[in-house]
Amino acid sequence: MTLLWILIAIIFGLTLAILAVPLFRQHNDTTVARENYDVAIYKDQLKEAEREFELGLLGTEQAEAVKIELHRKLLASAAPTAHDEPDRATRTTPHLVTAIGILIFLAAGSVGAYLHLGSPALDNLAYADRDIASEQQQTAGEQQAIDEMSSLVDRLEKRMEQDPDNLEGWLMLGRSASALGQYPRALIAYEQAVQRAPENAQILVDYAETVIFINEGRVSIEAMRALEKARKNNAAHPKARYYIALRQAQSGYLKNAVQEWVDLLAISLPDASWVPTVRAQINAVANEAEIDLKTMQPTEEAIRIGASIRESARAQTTQPGPTREDVEAAGEMSPEDRQQMIRSMVQRLADRLQDNPNDREGWLRLANAYTVLGETDKADEARAQAEKLQN
Repeated sequence: MTLLWILIAIIFGLTLAILAVPLFRQHNDTTVARENYDVAIYKDQLKEAEREFELGLLGTEQAEAVKIELHRKLLASAAPTAHDEPDRATRTTPHLVTAIGILIFLAAGSVGAYLHLGSPALDNLAYADRDIASEQQQTAGEQQAIDEMSSLVDRLEKRMEQDPDNLEGWLMLGRSASALGQYPRALIAYEQAVQRAPENAQILVDYAETVIFINEGRVSIEAMRALEKARKNNAAHPKARYYIALRQAQSGYLKNAVQEWVDLLAISLPDASWVPTVRAQINAVANEAEIDLKTMQPTEEAIRIGASIRESARAQTTQPGPTREDVEAAGEMSPEDRQQMIRSMVQRLADRLQDNPNDREGWLRLANAYTVLGETDKADEARAQAEKLQN
């Protein structure tokens, strides 16, 4: 245990030295560098505002207001300012105080956190006591799984060269490459999928999300186009709405972002997996922009979509389930036969609704069934029929 504390002290001292050295260096060009950085940022924001105006994302008045403000900041950053150069002793004192402050903060914070979260009384696990063979086997197994998946992706990619019109193949290639973190490769696959299903909301969102991952979380104009089209085709798609709000926040339109996220909560079921993340984003952005959340209410469209989704969920839970005989029979079927049975049941419901189109609960059940089958376009059509019968 004594050796552990000695090692901690050595590492701590080296870390402090690395952090403290820059504080004692004299950088006469610090202010100039900062000003050049600000000028570059404001110029980039001006170009971005112009692109958004051309795409119709900003109105004329909004665009002018943004440009005026950015020009003001640009002039302020580019204008020369007089700085009295303090003497060396005067500048060294604040650096010394800062270094001492960092020393105290790191020492107290690190030791306190370790004593609270760590296990200082726990004996060290000696190298001889570790199951090295098991650890190596586990690591090798994980690497083997990655290598096998990469090999499958390579084979699928070659097969798609011979069958380029196979939409499901492109989607599988995109998802597999994304799982491996090969986003440029996934993007090519999703581009092919979008060409073959340009109105499919889920494919558009998958494509946009891949673009976002490549841009390290930045929602570009290219991704925004796909997201807007996805939301137009499926107004209830949660990812499309989330990333559109994120784009608003990244562009500085914080109130618009909060409104988008508030609408997303309004259309989401309470137990949806994304709800905690959305709430955290709302609170963080609202605090930053000093927005009173009591004044932010969901739009009428979001309220209407949310009511339809919740009613669809209630209809699903109240509809009669299969009998025990149905379950036993399904258990004896092959996966292909089970899938065929499910599709035949869904088709029977769709045929019945053609004869009785005023059955709103039936349309909601059909929309949910298509969603489970992954046929989002048909699900959207069924949900639209249900919405027409809402009143």
